[in-house]
Amino acid sequence: RCFDSCKPPGGCREVLATKSNDAPQSPKIIYETPMVSPWSTNPNTTLNRPYVFRGCFLDPFQGPVVANFVTEEFGFTKAAVLYDVASDYPKGLAEFFKKAWEGLHGAGSVVAYESFTTKDTDFSAQLTKILNSGAEFIFTPQYYNEVALIAQQAHELGWTKPIVGSDSWGSAELMSLCGKDCYGLFFSTHYAAAGATGATKAFIERYEKQYGYTPDDVAALTWDSMMIVQKAIQDCGAITGDLAKDRPCVRDALAKIKDFDGITGKMTFTEEGDPIKCAVIVKINDQGEFTFYKQACP
Repeated sequence: RCFDSCKPPGGCREVLATKSNDAPQSPKIIYETPMVSPWSTNPNTTLNRPYVFRGCFLDPFQGPVVANFVTEEFGFTKAAVLYDVASDYPKGLAEFFKKAWEGLHGAGSVVAYESFTTKDTDFSAQLTKILNSGAEFIFTPQYYNEVALIAQQAHELGWTKPIVGSDSWGSAELMSLCGKDCYGLFFSTHYAAAGATGATKAFIERYEKQYGYTPDDVAALTWDSMMIVQKAIQDCGAITGDLAKDRPCVRDALAKIKDFDGITGKMTFTEEGDPIKCAVIVKINDQGEFTFYKQACP
């Protein structure tokens, strides 16, 4: 119903869709209106949807990024995965990571693959199995509130090895919940605020002045997506007010964007509307800041 305003004869020229992994099921439903999703990493968001684009990398890319990072950084060969089986994002990313890890280290190298369901708060049973599995680290692609509980409970049970995560960790609220239990941990994401320079630093300073806190990756991706739409409108030239002409023009301009230099890095769209761009590995320092550690590019 939220897209009813896009119906002819009125309509809208473009849509910025902000929900994470639930993009509208058909672009036809929104009357071939160009749409940019800032942070849906689900590969199905743009699949066979020529009017749909995104501002973030995909989970089939993010899973191997984490697998490669842990392999290169630590030399580990035995992984544990802890994920919410009832939620599409962590379930999908857990599967992409497992496939990538086993591609590097062989079948059986994920020695514990433990699941729970949404709203669970006691992970002791799963963590005990992981402790006894011989795993050298835990990969958990969960949201910040669950990550805090998982890290705290793991340490209470005697876990001293690395815990590694994904872009769902990137909320500033993580540290208020997790505290010292998250110091020294790594996760993959879209940008790092601490130590930023140039246009990224300027964006962070403007955001902090306006809202009183540091922008997370969702804020940065949303800004980039708005700037992408703005560039497409500008590249389209004169907007006529005739939506039947303006919508395809904006869509085609989006598809032609190359080397767009955003807050979250440079990007060029593929034919599917997905950006080719780098991921960032962040390390949480002892001040609770998300600091740039290294970059991983396609």
